[in-house]
Amino acid sequence: MSLQLDNGFRSKGDVSMFCQKCGQNNQDLAKFCSRCGTSLGSVAAPSDMRFSAGPAPEQMTFGKAISTCLSKYADFKGRAARAEYWWFVLFTCLVSVVAIIIDPSEVLANVLSLVFFLPSLAAATRRLHDGNRSGWWQLLAITVIGLIPLLIWMCSKGDPHRNDYGQPV
Repeated sequence: MSLQLDNGFRSKGDVSMFCQKCGQNNQDLAKFCSRCGTSLGSVAAPSDMRFSAGPAPEQMTFGKAISTCLSKYADFKGRAARAEYWWFVLFTCLVSVVAIIIDPSEVLANVLSLVFFLPSLAAATRRLHDGNRSGWWQLLAITVIGLIPLLIWMCSKGDPHRNDYGQPV
């Protein structure tokens, strides 16, 4: 049961469907108003509406992630979204596999590993910044067990609000 506030709307924690025609607060996921029968669609009660600060960010694509990470190859400031980081990880893995196929002696793969070391380190630092963590946490990778929290942090959703490292991406 939800609490009615002075303005007649439900409390913030209770999601309800609001009828724009008659003003009735209806149950969660209701498709029609219980008072007038109007289709509710996906309109939430005014107390539950969320306002964005601007347009939705562009979706990170494979090519855009590669160009972003390579253009910020030594940029250890700011934040990186999950898609940006993981697309770049996939790219570096694919490049390594192709290099090993082309040159079985792995000389080319080792050279490419050196080329991508700094951009990978910078991208991982920005990814940790997205979760409001310092890039120095990458030193946990020295210990084998430290890879577990690093993997969890890299896979976790970033901080949705401004943090110590800047605006959300």
